[in-house]
Amino acid sequence: MIIYLHGFSSGAASRKAILLKQAFSKYTFFILEYPSHLPKASIDILTEYIKEKVTKYNNEPLMLIGSSLGGYYAQYLGVHLDAVNKVVLINPALQPRKTLKPYIGQQTNIVTGKSFIFTQQNFDELAQYKVSTKDVVAPTLVLLDEGDEVIEYRFAEAQYKDIGRVLIYPDGSHRFDHLEEAVPEIEAFY
Repeated sequence: MIIYLHGFSSGAASRKAILLKQAFSKYTFFILEYPSHLPKASIDILTEYIKEKVTKYNNEPLMLIGSSLGGYYAQYLGVHLDAVNKVVLINPALQPRKTLKPYIGQQTNIVTGKSFIFTQQNFDELAQYKVSTKDVVAPTLVLLDEGDEVIEYRFAEAQYKDIGRVLIYPDGSHRFDHLEEAVPEIEAFY
């Protein structure tokens, strides 16, 4: 079973989500729409959703794929939920307290077009879900675009080079422009 976690200001109908759903259609695959800008609510919703799916699908092995802030949440859930067997991080926002500070205030979801407010309290909540990579136990595949304009790809590379498999693609952007190329890597990892 695979569950995809979208990033901040994204959603279940994003280009990445749709491409992954199509690429993994022969597997049990889920995309959940959740309020990624609300850290505590996101973790609570995702935890319940994962537990429900694992129970329903008779403890079928679970791989989380998280993009950007969804990668931050996937990393946390991979450490805190025994049900998570593998984790894929796509341009993960592993330092959201650094990268999301400029987004405090009124925002518009780039996928749904709906407005939302990312408050200082929401921003402060992010710190509760930081994990040390020394606590990472689930095998992890990290996919990075060198040209990511939002996060510094070298940070994720340094964090995971000794404990996971890290693939770095030239150029690209935070949207991860090499997804089609990376699908076979994700499937082989699964």
